[in-house]
Amino acid sequence: MNKRSVFLYAAFAIATAVVMLLVLCRPQPVYTPIPKDDVVYVENRTNTLHVLLFCHSSDYFLYRGTTVGFQYELLNILGDSLQKDIQFTFTTDPEEVRSHFFTSDFDIIAFDVDPNQSNRDKLCLSEPHSTFHPVLLQHRKALPDTADVIHVPSHFPCIINNDSLPVVNGKWQFCSDTLLAEELVELLQDDSIHYLVTDCNTAIMLNPFYSDLQIVKSIGPEVERRWVLNPANISKNDSINNWLVSFRQTEKYAKLCNKYFHPHSRYILGGGREKRKRSISSYDAVMKRYGTKYGVDWRFVSSIIRQESGFKTDLVGMGGSFGVMQMMPATAANFGVSDTSSVEQQICAGVRLLARLDHMFAKYVEDADERLYYVAAAYNAGSGHVVDACELCIKYGGDVTSWKEVSQYLLLKKEHKYYSDPVVKCGYYPGRHTVNYVEAVMNRYHGYRMSLPAGK
Repeated sequence: MNKRSVFLYAAFAIATAVVMLLVLCRPQPVYTPIPKDDVVYVENRTNTLHVLLFCHSSDYFLYRGTTVGFQYELLNILGDSLQKDIQFTFTTDPEEVRSHFFTSDFDIIAFDVDPNQSNRDKLCLSEPHSTFHPVLLQHRKALPDTADVIHVPSHFPCIINNDSLPVVNGKWQFCSDTLLAEELVELLQDDSIHYLVTDCNTAIMLNPFYSDLQIVKSIGPEVERRWVLNPANISKNDSINNWLVSFRQTEKYAKLCNKYFHPHSRYILGGGREKRKRSISSYDAVMKRYGTKYGVDWRFVSSIIRQESGFKTDLVGMGGSFGVMQMMPATAANFGVSDTSSVEQQICAGVRLLARLDHMFAKYVEDADERLYYVAAAYNAGSGHVVDACELCIKYGGDVTSWKEVSQYLLLKKEHKYYSDPVVKCGYYPGRHTVNYVEAVMNRYHGYRMSLPAGK
């Protein structure tokens, strides 16, 4: 064997050894794999993490018109750290969440799984992101030494230790309800029920706003809160789990917990106060009236106004946009209003414009909820640029009914190849501001939908 052959053989042997070492040292997933014949999962090969967020009271709420919450913020920090886009779907229905457990619909399901959940051992659970424990809430009028019925909310993921219950005359009885904790708290405040079990985070969030409620004591062990992951995403899940382990050791994580779990947190107090008010601004009645008349959800109108002006009536923007709706003079004139018009007239004009945009994009998007992304984008950028993005999406084989895909073409309109394309009618446009605008408007709108009734 000549020297060249010996050298090549040695190099190959060293490279093979290095590869084997890397494979053996690679961190292993923490979940228990699901047998292949139980369910078939599909790996997500995109750079987007699809998240289903169950809207627990401290995990997703509004504070001064901005969407905040422990898990909402934690997931956004995760996305920034891993350089992944986070696409949220929100729900308050536990059964809807459970229907996605054994599917590939989402990469992360942010939901606290019951320790007694059937098939729990087959779920792909993440490393813990936080903990909580059950507490007993009571009405102040409850007899302190007498057993009563303890109501347990729907989807209660904690274990109750009967030995931890207060020692009283008689025997405690448990009633499993179909209502969520926040709904039961209203009954507790009204003295319709006397005792309620909830988790400590919900108790901290709600207790300051109900004068007749008090936290009695902790009645069970701590529960580790984990996300449900798609087991097909092996490398992504490893990244998520490694990040969780590292992030929980940081000062930033400690500050995040203090921000949402401290009894005197301004976010908790402010968010709870806004939710209890069940209103957004002094113009709610006006937005409801014209929203009903023109078929636009008043909460969507509210989110647009919050983004545009923060409900400031005397605001003047670049290009002469004015008032709460920040309409441009030429556009406003088409609806018969100007900067001297009343706030009600300006809101009416803005709602009519939103309704017109909604009708315009109906030819591209049948789903009414999805269409609102296009409406928000058009309100910010002008309908022409959004139509251009739709046409580019169609031409290049994308799904024009998905804002996530259309928004990519809006971003591409800053590149010569795309803004000079024959299907483009409105030319160059740097779309990043509009994409961010839409995300802010729609996240806030989803928050309004979770906490406020549609109402007329």
